[in-house]
Amino acid sequence: MRAISWTGTMRMLLEGVPVDLAVEARIEPFARARFESWVPSDGRSTRRTVMIERDGGFVVHAGAQTALSPEQARFQRQQAGTYAYLLLAPAFVSAASGTRLNASRDGYPPIVLTLARDGRIAAAEYRIASPDRDGMAVRQRLGFTGTVSSGGVRFPRGMTLVQDGRLVSRLTITDFSAELDPA
Repeated sequence: MRAISWTGTMRMLLEGVPVDLAVEARIEPFARARFESWVPSDGRSTRRTVMIERDGGFVVHAGAQTALSPEQARFQRQQAGTYAYLLLAPAFVSAASGTRLNASRDGYPPIVLTLARDGRIAAAEYRIASPDRDGMAVRQRLGFTGTVSSGGVRFPRGMTLVQDGRLVSRLTITDFSAELDPA
């Protein structure tokens, strides 16, 4: 797996207020990621881009590039790791039970994946580092619905993210592609 990418819509709750966004993402599993978002009525030219590399990250908005703090970059990298785990990309995977898998990868927290009856991943539980210097780890629970596919790769169409028991966002993927290694 070289990379996955998608376009879609996301509803985020920002201080309890729902905000609808158009989103695009490209993720090279456990290597780098790019997330773009914008308010559809404001147009794509107003997008905010978050770029994550192995050793840091930055945000580009309104023509200005700002480096993320090491804590924010680690938080974003670990969130992107969630998507790589969904691909069961190079990670150590073990069966915890008939419907649960444990997965881990050096440099990333372990994740617990719950399988639906049809074998697709239905949920994930993950504890990631805080984006704040002195913050507590963040518990994430992701619920998945539907399926999109490309090149034989299946991925959830819908994702609901709950952090520390609070609904944060709902993502709906409208277009998905997978770039496979030629080997």
